[in-house]
This record gives sequence, C-alpha cells and structure tokens, in this order.
Amino acid sequence: MTNGVKIQKLDSTKEEGIFKIAKWYNEEWETPIEKTIKRLSNQPNDDVLFQLVLSQGEEIIATGGLCNEVNLLNVHPEFRKLGPWVALLYTDKEHRGNGFGKALLEQIESHASHCEINKIYLYTFTAESLYRRSGWKPIATVRYKNQDTLVMEKVINPKLH
Repeated sequence: MTNGVKIQKLDSTKEEGIFKIAKWYNEEWETPIEKTIKRLSNQPNDDVLFQLVLSQGEEIIATGGLCNEVNLLNVHPEFRKLGPWVALLYTDKEHRGNGFGKALLEQIESHASHCEINKIYLYTFTAESLYRRSGWKPIATVRYKNQDTLVMEKVINPKLH
C-alpha cells in the first residue's frame, strides 16, 4: 500500500461518498442505488453494523463492512443462523492489485473483534484466494447467481469461541 491511505468508518452524513459506493455496488452486483443509500445513510443499524472506507487523500477507493443481512440469505435461508457477514467488499477497478482489499478486510476483522464478535462469515465467487490467504475457512459451496459460490467463516475472537 502507498502513503496517504487511511481506513475509517463511513460518515453516514457524507452523501457524495455514499452515492459513489452505491454506484459501485450497482455496477458490480446490480444492487439498486436507492437500497445502498438507505442502508448506509442510516448506519449503524439492525442490518449494517459498520461500513468502512479506504481513502487515498480525499478520494474513497475501497469499502466494505459487516452486516446481518446479505442477499445470499434470500436464496439460501439455511445460512440465516450464521452472521454477521462481511459484505460488499469492493475496491475501485483502477486501484485493484495494490493490497487495498486485504488491508480493508483486516480492518473489518479488527473492528469485529473489538465489538466482541466471535465469528464472521462471507461468500464469494470471485475472491476465494484473497480470503484463503487471510485465514478464512470454507464451510459450504452453493449455487448463487449462476455461480459456484463459496461460503466461508473466520474465528476472530478465539477466547469467545
């Protein structure tokens, strides 16, 4: 990673940043822009525990958070007993390959640990190697959005396990 990079909680009053994230999520996963704006303008809440942003200077270049509700649960309700979930970890296409996603994931894990959360979960069909390198363990493979999708978990507070 380069200098001038900081990771912090998303300020839910920063409409410009929230709109940028909403556009990313719409382009990458077809998440309706209005849905993301509503979720992130109101956090923390029952769904979004926290949302982090990675910025270089004043520009947000990556984001991700911890949520209770993820779209996978609509198709695979058997995972409803699990959570919270690392959700929508995204790095701007121009900044990929620089370690920003890994740094953001580490901060999400750290924040979850400080919240005394024992285990966190995620699902992916695109970034399995990133998560495996970061100590995540696969627990299931399911079909989701016409993809073989890996559901993974990580114990982040072994003392609470």
